[in-house]
Amino acid sequence: MMRRRIAATTVALAAALAARQAAASTPHDIAWGTCPEAWVGTHTGLLGNRLQCATLGMPLDHAAPDHRRIDVGVVRIRAAVPAAREGAIFFNKGGPGAHPGRLMRSMGEGWTRTDAGDPQDGDKRRLAERFDLVAVIPRGLVGSHPILCLTGMPPRYPFLPTHLDDDTWQLVRDEAQGIVGACGAHATARFVNTEQHVHDMEAVRRTLGDERLHFYGISYGGAVGAWYASMYPTHTGRLLLDSSMDFTHDYRVALRLAMAARQAAFNRDVAGPVLRAPAHYGLDGDAAAVSARITGLPDAAREAWGHQLDTSARLAAALHLATWLGTDSAGTLAAMRRRIRQSTFTTDAVVDRQIRWHADDLARGFFATPPTEPSFVISPDGDAVRILTSCNDAPWTRTEAEMRESLARDVARFVDITGDETLEELTCSRWAGPSARAPDLSVLERAAPFLLIQSENDTNTPLVGGQFIVARFPNARMLLVRDSNVHGVFNFTNTGCVERTAARYLLTGSLPASTSRVFACDAVAGAPADQLPGTPRPPVPEPQPVDPPATPAAHDEF
Repeated sequence: MMRRRIAATTVALAAALAARQAAASTPHDIAWGTCPEAWVGTHTGLLGNRLQCATLGMPLDHAAPDHRRIDVGVVRIRAAVPAAREGAIFFNKGGPGAHPGRLMRSMGEGWTRTDAGDPQDGDKRRLAERFDLVAVIPRGLVGSHPILCLTGMPPRYPFLPTHLDDDTWQLVRDEAQGIVGACGAHATARFVNTEQHVHDMEAVRRTLGDERLHFYGISYGGAVGAWYASMYPTHTGRLLLDSSMDFTHDYRVALRLAMAARQAAFNRDVAGPVLRAPAHYGLDGDAAAVSARITGLPDAAREAWGHQLDTSARLAAALHLATWLGTDSAGTLAAMRRRIRQSTFTTDAVVDRQIRWHADDLARGFFATPPTEPSFVISPDGDAVRILTSCNDAPWTRTEAEMRESLARDVARFVDITGDETLEELTCSRWAGPSARAPDLSVLERAAPFLLIQSENDTNTPLVGGQFIVARFPNARMLLVRDSNVHGVFNFTNTGCVERTAARYLLTGSLPASTSRVFACDAVAGAPADQLPGTPRPPVPEPQPVDPPATPAAHDEF
């Protein structure tokens, strides 16, 4: 009992300290103006002057404010009916490193167009009428002191999974050190983290004058919502965490859970049909022989195609082409395409055409000129924020020897591995250590019930991560979307069971009446853009209770 009292006192003191720090650093007013196109994209004008943007000067470090400041951008879509306004819903797109402006503006337009009488989406119109939709642009992105410290050029070392030698490892170490030097040279780099972003959100909440902050976050945005609720529990409203990153563990675990999920999906959806009927795809031998060919793809084939094998026909095409590599008939693109045209891959005419099309595409990729222009996964600033947030939020403690041993195991385990995860871990291990002061997440246990939305087959933030969250927090509720692999579900489906449940929760805080903490909707049925005008809506089903998923067993991810 005494330990519980001490813990509660500690949490209360931490919350009080956070509140005093935020009060000391809160801007007194926001000068709203027109939104730059770089922040929100080209808009239709539907929102009129409801769409507003501003820049606020924030302390560089909210926990230890001094003379140093940083400009942070804020995007707001004002409630359409000011007299009915009930508060604000803060939005985070995820990443880390994804800019929220364009998507939030698009959602605001979509909610505003919705018919309030629509049985599926009517609550979205009421959300647009009664709530401001607010996005604080994460530090380091356009609008919040953008950081550009990555070149976007291909790495200066050979393909890591097929070059595990000492010389290549040294080149990877040099690459990581180069990133550390380039990004660390920015004075604001150490303050790009989840802690400071949450303090920025709180400062905006206080300026808006709302008692509580409601939150809708996608992917990494789930971690943002959990940190806010743990740091500012008395000001936390409703939390909708869509396809949430597993915030009960660190970034390395989240990366590895995603790797394992991608491999499981490959085994089930891509390799599975081929192994069950090799002859149907024109492949000799039984399942064991074909499986050995998959794991034994030549190095050149793995480098060119390993991350592109997303259908059974494409996998079969790669296996056929792999047998030709090193022969005269595959020495040039022209020779390989000629052999593709002359070959019959299988007696099934439909599958033969599919394999031929994929084979031609893979051949062109195999002989393509290496890129000479920069390329980014998110954007120049977004890629930088991704790695800065990862390095600043948590310690990366594995030794280089452990990383190399893990990589060697992963090469045999994961077909689509590229080595990017190893470079990220090596970079963060050489960083100056975390700068964020992580909150006590146990505070979240005492919040009102919050809602997770989780696709059953999501490979970006896998179901196993949601299972960890449900097992850790008794107030977590999960809306499971069966047979779906969609990442970022709400607003992107025609499934009334999902859309109405999520919108209703944001609007009123109500959740399905259920004896279970997990309830399910059937698979996502297309996207809203696919809905033909005038198409009648089917009846909107309610989520069905299901047994809570068991706590996953520990794997080598931990």
